[in-house]
Amino acid sequence: MISQVITRTKAAAISAVTVCIMAVLLIFSGEVSGGVAAGLRSSAGLLIPSLFPFMAVSAFIIRSGISEKIGIILAPVTRCFFKLPLSCSAAVFLSFAGGFPIGAKCVRLLYEKGSINAAQAEQMMNYCVCSGPAFLITGVGTLILHNAQLGIILYLSQVLSGLILGIISGRIYKSAAAGNEECMSRNIQNIPQSKNGIIDSFILSCSDAAGSVIGLTAMVALFGAITSVCDSSGVTAFVSAALRAAGAEAPFADNFFYIFTEVTKACTSIGSSGCPLWLFSFAVGFGGLCVHFQIFSILGDIPFSKLRFFVFRLMNAFLSSVIVYIVCRFYQPDGEVSLILGDVVLEYGAASFRGAAALVIMCAVFVFSLRVRSTR
Repeated sequence: MISQVITRTKAAAISAVTVCIMAVLLIFSGEVSGGVAAGLRSSAGLLIPSLFPFMAVSAFIIRSGISEKIGIILAPVTRCFFKLPLSCSAAVFLSFAGGFPIGAKCVRLLYEKGSINAAQAEQMMNYCVCSGPAFLITGVGTLILHNAQLGIILYLSQVLSGLILGIISGRIYKSAAAGNEECMSRNIQNIPQSKNGIIDSFILSCSDAAGSVIGLTAMVALFGAITSVCDSSGVTAFVSAALRAAGAEAPFADNFFYIFTEVTKACTSIGSSGCPLWLFSFAVGFGGLCVHFQIFSILGDIPFSKLRFFVFRLMNAFLSSVIVYIVCRFYQPDGEVSLILGDVVLEYGAASFRGAAALVIMCAVFVFSLRVRSTR
């Protein structure tokens, strides 16, 4: 009886939410159209050209069996630092070199091939989520900040933060790493060959990349519409005012909504606001819900903790922003945002370094507490 009531309540709630969404689409039809158009332009001009080649190549490396051969070379690093099978080496490398969805795509393919189990897939997704060099160096550094060196700093901070979190994850997931030695030994002695030929692997890889790009574009367009409606309805301003009232600094409060939702919009907004460079690193380190949903969609039915994933995203955001803050205390390259966004000179100082460091420590304590609870 109770279960039926709960089911009916959920159905009624979903119906009510759907009706509200339809009403919003009708009321803000112009804003929705503009947001979708902006999202499509962003995808066509920056995301698709930079991500599609990496997606196709990464899928080919996994499908053709090259990842296992590369893993033999990188096996000591994968085994000692990340506590993972050698077949994961190429996936870890590609996740840092390709951009946000590449890591999830590689993990999905490794899981489907049986090279890793669900626990190892969850472990990898704690740190195989990195904004790629094409987006940071070309998109953010060159186009927004007019200085590729700033993009390089942002990218290196993401890589260093990801490596640190990878080492931490390898220590947390002891149960997942327990069978790694046997798996690595088996893979070294008998590298599995791809069931498909080179041509078939190439065609399937292109199809995988095309499907991923379509999903990526759809999510960016959807979140473009969401942010446009929120801007017009005053939701974004309300969130900013609430954070300011709570004591948050103006740069963070004014851009928090975009940081939380969509990273491309966040970088554009941060650049036009003349914010410190560490805030760029925080935004790309977190990734935004748009990226998170893309990753969830790619992983599909692989069981993993979304809460832990979210916590590690926060840890990555704080850790990478601290790294950028420290670098900019000693090295301050000149940089200003694009003329399209407005001539605003960047500031490299930040008053929240201690707070960011404290939050990193708190996130680490929380993650380790999850591990302790699961072993009891």
